[in-house]
Amino acid sequence: MTIRWLLRMRGFGRTARVGDSLETRFRVQLVDLDILMHMTNGRYLSILDAARIAYYAKTGLWRQFRARGWSPVVTAQTITYGRSLTFPKAFRVRTRLLGTDAKNLYFQQIFHIGDIDYATALVSVRIIDKAGGSVAPDRVLELDGVFVLPDHLPAEVVEWSTLSRTS
Repeated sequence: MTIRWLLRMRGFGRTARVGDSLETRFRVQLVDLDILMHMTNGRYLSILDAARIAYYAKTGLWRQFRARGWSPVVTAQTITYGRSLTFPKAFRVRTRLLGTDAKNLYFQQIFHIGDIDYATALVSVRIIDKAGGSVAPDRVLELDGVFVLPDHLPAEVVEWSTLSRTS
């Protein structure tokens, strides 16, 4: 997976607005398969990580995070599988930052081929500083970049966050 992450970092230097949907391309590899010959559940989560890293890179956030010693850490995620991805299908992950609350950033990520969705995930991310403390999302929104986020999170995201919150 580290190689997939590094390949996604090619987005540096490109500019995209934070809040727009961005696409990252992948292909199912033999090492992604489980005994049933479809992509294993855990691999989806690793690919979500790689797609978010690409999102941070394409929006310019990654360099700013790293310059400050900040790291994005998943605090909760849920995924719904609709169809199986099998070798050697090419697919895309559409990543969009839905917004923030007082602690976290919330992403929607969709695995798809063309117009067909294969899996949909909702991911909560907290930004952590060098000392391990939380960075308020307001500080993220003050970074250099173009932010096009809605005024509030969708109600279903707020409900999910409340149900999944451990601290």
